[in-house]
Amino acid sequence: MPLIVSVGAVLCAGELGAACFLGGGLFLDGTGTGCEESGKRTAQVSSASVVPPPPVGATLLEGHEEAGSECMEDSGAPWLAVDRHYRFTGDREAVVIHYRRVAEKGGWTSSGPESADASASEAPSDVCFEKDLAGAPALLRLHFESTRTFLLSVESSLDGEPMEC
Repeated sequence: MPLIVSVGAVLCAGELGAACFLGGGLFLDGTGTGCEESGKRTAQVSSASVVPPPPVGATLLEGHEEAGSECMEDSGAPWLAVDRHYRFTGDREAVVIHYRRVAEKGGWTSSGPESADASASEAPSDVCFEKDLAGAPALLRLHFESTRTFLLSVESSLDGEPMEC
């Protein structure tokens, strides 16, 4: 009798596991499992109310006048990014101070001690902020590409996991 129960339990567990895997057992938040289903999340992330405005004196970099959006699956976990490239005439410190201020007003919080604790002049090349956006985590990344250009991106994983700076 114990052998019959054990074999039955194993078969039942195997069927349950297969049903979970084949039936969508990845438990995503409804935004899709891959880039081909990412349209709704891309629209949420690229909304004008989500992407903070640039500081005074920053202009869109030539050739990047439109926001670029990209969905990537190269790491195994699909994620998307909406990018804006800017040229600025002021100093880097003014850009960091601006984005810290507007990010806080927009409900973003500093992501990691490097983004929060460093003085604006000593901030790392990536300064990041995070918040929950339409039920899933999003990351706002300020990345200095050179002494006079920076990239502002809003990023989100499609599996509901927080993005790292």
